[in-house]
Amino acid sequence: MKDHLPPAVLDALLGRPGGSLVSCRSEPITGSSGAATGAVSRLSGTAQVDDQQVYFTVIHKSCKPVTAGRHADSAVDPRHWANWRREPLAYASGLLPSGPGLAAPRCYGVVGDGVYLADVGATPESPATAAHRLGRWQADTTTPDLPWLSGHQLAQRIAVSDLNWSDLNVHPRIPALWEQRGELLNRLSQLPHVLVHGDFSHGNLRASEDGLATLVLDWATLGTGPVGADLASLALTALGQHLPRYVDGLSGRFEATDVELGYRATLALTGAGRIHWMLTRGMTPPDDYTDFIITETNSL
Repeated sequence: MKDHLPPAVLDALLGRPGGSLVSCRSEPITGSSGAATGAVSRLSGTAQVDDQQVYFTVIHKSCKPVTAGRHADSAVDPRHWANWRREPLAYASGLLPSGPGLAAPRCYGVVGDGVYLADVGATPESPATAAHRLGRWQADTTTPDLPWLSGHQLAQRIAVSDLNWSDLNVHPRIPALWEQRGELLNRLSQLPHVLVHGDFSHGNLRASEDGLATLVLDWATLGTGPVGADLASLALTALGQHLPRYVDGLSGRFEATDVELGYRATLALTGAGRIHWMLTRGMTPPDDYTDFIITETNSL
């Protein structure tokens, strides 16, 4: 069908107006399960430009309101992490990084509740490289005063999380970390806050073809948070100790003790919550996952 691609998006893809769509095929992309994600698909086909036919591929991501689950009532708040309009607003704002270093995929258009993005492929990024570039981006970026940026996502999640650890076969250090949530959230609130991606996980990171950029997917939770919080997301999905690389990227912009606290406290609470989620669904957390959380939070 030829109605898959808005004309303005086609013009942006071709780099000039006047092209016409010859063919367009839509292929669903599974595994994109963000709270506000409607659907993700890869559009590919050909367009006619003068006497040439040009092949194209582009990713279309649509957004939808969050209407179910424990965050549904709060998700109408523009500052809540699950607000469904944030990603189109982020791409339309021009705020997202464009590299070298950290970069969002190129956006060819924001149309309605969806975005049309460059197909960046599937080459995973080195976590160490991503950690360093994350630090550089956060050190160099001023947090803007925008009403739709997410607030502290971890605090919003914990506010509606009442976890029962009884009868769960879990290392005692994990529920002990969860019991510290009030104290740890208070300490996190006093740290310097930076612009954060909000889900800086290994699965959202791609290496550019030229190696000059770490391409970061899924900007739906873009907001503010404690320095070090995004690194915790990376660490929990790559199980790597990349704090020195992150600190090096920050280039002395923040006190080292603040950075370490932001990283370790976020990792503690997020990691404990994820282990609880696994156990209550009949899953056994990998030994290295539990051990990693315990090792990385011993100093708290």
